[in-house]
Amino acid sequence: MRFDSSQLGNVEVDEKTIITFPHGIPALENCTRFKLFHDATHPMPQVYWLQSLDDPGITFSLTLPERLGVRFQIELSDQEVAQLQLQGPEDAAILLMLYRPLEADRDSHPALGPLQANLCNPLVIGLSSQRGIQKTGLQIDVLLHTP
Repeated sequence: MRFDSSQLGNVEVDEKTIITFPHGIPALENCTRFKLFHDATHPMPQVYWLQSLDDPGITFSLTLPERLGVRFQIELSDQEVAQLQLQGPEDAAILLMLYRPLEADRDSHPALGPLQANLCNPLVIGLSSQRGIQKTGLQIDVLLHTP
C-alpha cells in the first residue's frame, strides 16, 4: 500500500511489515500501526524512522542502543512477554527514541543540532510477531568503561 508521510513523503508499505503497538505509545494511544524505515544504502543504519500509519504527521527517529555504546538488560513482565508474543530473548529488538532537547538553539533548522536518546523509555519490538511496546520509566544504571 502507498502511504503519504509528512516527513518521508509518499512511501510504499508492505502490510506484512507493519508493527502493531496494541495500546499505542504513551500520549499517542490512538496510533497503533507503525512502519519502520531506514536508509537501505547502509548495511548498519545509524537512524531508523518509525512512521505512524494512523497519523501521517507522526514520525519518530530511532537508533539501536549499540550504536551509542549502550547495552540493555530489560526485565519484561509475563504480561509484556505475552503481549509481544516473544519466542525468546533473541526475538526482541530494542530501539531508542531520539529527540532534540528543548534548550537547543531555537534559531537553527529543526533537522539540525544535537540529538539525545531517551534511555529510560525504550521501544521493545517482537521481531517475529511485529508487535511493540514502549517500556516506560526504567531505572537505569550507567557504567562507564575506560579503555
